[in-house]
Amino acid sequence: MDQKLKEIIVELFEMKENAITDSLTMKDTDVWDSLKHMELIAAIEDVFEVELSFDEIVAMQTFKEIKQVLSTKGIEG
Repeated sequence: MDQKLKEIIVELFEMKENAITDSLTMKDTDVWDSLKHMELIAAIEDVFEVELSFDEIVAMQTFKEIKQVLSTKGIEG
């Protein structure tokens, strides 16, 4: 899961993979705005074949939180 998730973020946010750590947050990254967040959610739902609730989407503010939400969906990494 980690690698796929990093690939999505690298592509969407045009970041270097080594910059993506558990501490990466939405508020610390200029390019990670509300529009990009929804693009990220759409890509995650597509790649991992999951449907995320509003509460899950709102909770996904850091790379670590995204992984935690995906883990609750049964996606391991």
